[in-house]
Amino acid sequence: MKKNFRKSGRNLCNYLTFLICLVVAFSCGKKREHDENILLRYGDRYITYEEVEELIPEGVTGNDSIALFKAIVDNWLTNEVLADFAEERLYDTRDIDRRVKEYRNSLIVLEYLTGMRESRKPKVDEVRIREYYDQHKKDLILEVPLVKGIFMKINSGTSGKENIRMLLDSEDPEKLDRLEREWLDRSLEYNYFRDKWIDWETLAGLIPYRFGDADKFLNETKYFETEYGDCNYYLRIYEYLPSGSIQPYEFAKSWITDLLTQGEIAEYERALVNSLVKKSIDEEKLETIGYDPINHILLEN
Repeated sequence: MKKNFRKSGRNLCNYLTFLICLVVAFSCGKKREHDENILLRYGDRYITYEEVEELIPEGVTGNDSIALFKAIVDNWLTNEVLADFAEERLYDTRDIDRRVKEYRNSLIVLEYLTGMRESRKPKVDEVRIREYYDQHKKDLILEVPLVKGIFMKINSGTSGKENIRMLLDSEDPEKLDRLEREWLDRSLEYNYFRDKWIDWETLAGLIPYRFGDADKFLNETKYFETEYGDCNYYLRIYEYLPSGSIQPYEFAKSWITDLLTQGEIAEYERALVNSLVKKSIDEEKLETIGYDPINHILLEN
């Protein structure tokens, strides 16, 4: 069980850059159907008040909102006049047209495959995961130690904290139950992982302390506490596996599952492409003149 802090923050400059790109993407070369509240018209393209307003995120108000509104409109117009000016002076736009089409096709394919991968995500059989682990475990070597234990973070001014070490340092199940009852809701962070391996770097990243050599520290330490700022940090190590050890199955299982899942998805995508290619050939939509896309070989003309 664990409490997490989340940090979020976006500044106006980032919004501006992102939203200007949206204006360019949605407005360039697009004929709109509604003439209500038009702000500017350039040739057969125009931008409306509602379109600009929709691009201004919630929380941006007052002078910031006005400045962002003007910037969006000004940049739309800048893009329109420069694009028109440049197009008149380009003798050959075929390469640009080709790149636009390729980019559009890439977006369409990406959108489809993203949805397909989520909706058709295969379930990998436990037997296959175990077989992969048994066949490759000699290669699944830990680069950093793994640990099992309990981690806590509390406010330094919290009353009763002097009892934490006594409870954490005990193997008595009743005292560990008491620790959770008394400190789960009072802790800024409470992470119980006695039954789950966690890599040391992830855990050490939660504690503002320079541990030095990880294996040396874990080999010599079962209980650790430190204070930084207005917080106290407590760590109880019950088990650890040193660097260079073979990853335990329960730790490697998640990575193996992802690997096998991606393999099945890739296989499905290859089969889909092959079936579409064959269909295109049968329907004479695809003409194989100098290359055989089924066998992936060049053809002699």
